[in-house]
Amino acid sequence: MSGLAGVFSVKEKCINDLYNLLGDHDHLGQAIGGIFTHHDKALYKEIHRIHDIPFLPRFGDLLGNLPGNIGIGITSSSDIQPLKFDTCIGSFSIVVQGNFNNLQKIGDDLKKQGSNFREKTLDEKMETWNYNKAEVVGEIISKGTDFADGIKKVWAMIAGFGSINILLMNSEGIYAARDPRGTFSLSLGVKEGAFAVVTETTGLDNLDYEILRELKAGEIVYLDANGPKTLLPGNDSGKICGFLYVYTAYPEAIIQGICVEDTRDRTGAALWQNFKQLDLFNQIDFIAGIPDSGLGHAHGAAHASGVPLLRPLRKKRGIRSYMYSDQNMRDFAAFHKINTIRSVISGKRFLLLDDSLVRNTQLRWLIKKISRCRPEEVTLGLACAPLIEICPFEESTKKRDELAARRAMAAIEGKDTDDIDIAPYLNPGSDQYQEMVEWIRRDVNKETEVEVVKRIIYLTTQQTISAIGLPAERVCTFCWTGRM
Repeated sequence: MSGLAGVFSVKEKCINDLYNLLGDHDHLGQAIGGIFTHHDKALYKEIHRIHDIPFLPRFGDLLGNLPGNIGIGITSSSDIQPLKFDTCIGSFSIVVQGNFNNLQKIGDDLKKQGSNFREKTLDEKMETWNYNKAEVVGEIISKGTDFADGIKKVWAMIAGFGSINILLMNSEGIYAARDPRGTFSLSLGVKEGAFAVVTETTGLDNLDYEILRELKAGEIVYLDANGPKTLLPGNDSGKICGFLYVYTAYPEAIIQGICVEDTRDRTGAALWQNFKQLDLFNQIDFIAGIPDSGLGHAHGAAHASGVPLLRPLRKKRGIRSYMYSDQNMRDFAAFHKINTIRSVISGKRFLLLDDSLVRNTQLRWLIKKISRCRPEEVTLGLACAPLIEICPFEESTKKRDELAARRAMAAIEGKDTDDIDIAPYLNPGSDQYQEMVEWIRRDVNKETEVEVVKRIIYLTTQQTISAIGLPAERVCTFCWTGRM
């Protein structure tokens, strides 16, 4: 993913607010950080890698280089952004969030029409490249009759292939555009003398912004000194990413009017109900969550059950293994980001909750460390269904065979991951589903001397949707079901 932020300050410099808002988005993208600001007729910019130094310390000494009252920025998981364009419809800069699977085709077609591309995004092995999404989007926009028309052309070209949110800045203001599919959020904030637009509402309160509202799917808004003005009304049929509520978003974020932490409280309660059905609820000493994103789920389970909530694990700051695109970095981050507290774990039986199990990068090494503390046994609870499909709308997981559930299916059937009928594995009552979960359980214990995870409990997709609290048709569950 990536995190976007834009600020229009009527009289003051925008950079302090923009800097802090982007710092509250660096959980969404940890590869590239970028900021553009306008002052008079000039554009000022800073773009730097943030994979080793987080956004806030990396940009902290650069704020004096970014004058002006209008600015946009990004914490990106892959592409270099923002980018600047000088076109027949005017000069502008953009940042984009999301993905589209026909990127290469659109880029090739534009090149045949005379477009000149300078930015490339290489894969982790530096062997193959993709067009930079922001550059392709900017080229499409430049062919519109105006900026709003250009944005609509982008959405028409990627419809059915992805979802892209856009912030576009010129010398007068900021265009904020949420994709018609509505996969990811985009919200407006307001305070005296300033307006903001952000991917996540996280951080607005710290800067005294009130949440004005969330853009509708397909809505285009223009921000200037007069505040937000809708240029294109949106629709009420968008499908928000369900994984935002389970894992990706910070707990304080408000998405589609629902607080993420409230959702995680409800998923934890649902996991407790699933655990109770095993008739083991009198045989655990405590409930715990894998920090950070498992903690809300664990709180919900502890509150629903009355079982003590303890802290057997401590997470080091600033590491999110899921967001790294390089497997070596994911492995390193997964092993080093959490420490165990032996006195809490030793000799105990407990229910350990987390948001999900994607690749099994984190859990395999974490369970190895937990096993060294010699617990009696662990039940692992996960707040969504097994992930069986890669997301076409963001960049973190690129291949099906990275997914633990797909590897389980391939091992069970002796087939390539792309040749398997996944339908039986979507039914929690089927033998195939039970075999898949058992294979994953063994894989979780793969590095342990003494097997400690005795069982894995997943929520069903319907349980997770119920915990989110939106109608099923308004939630994207592609990663859990393979269905759009």
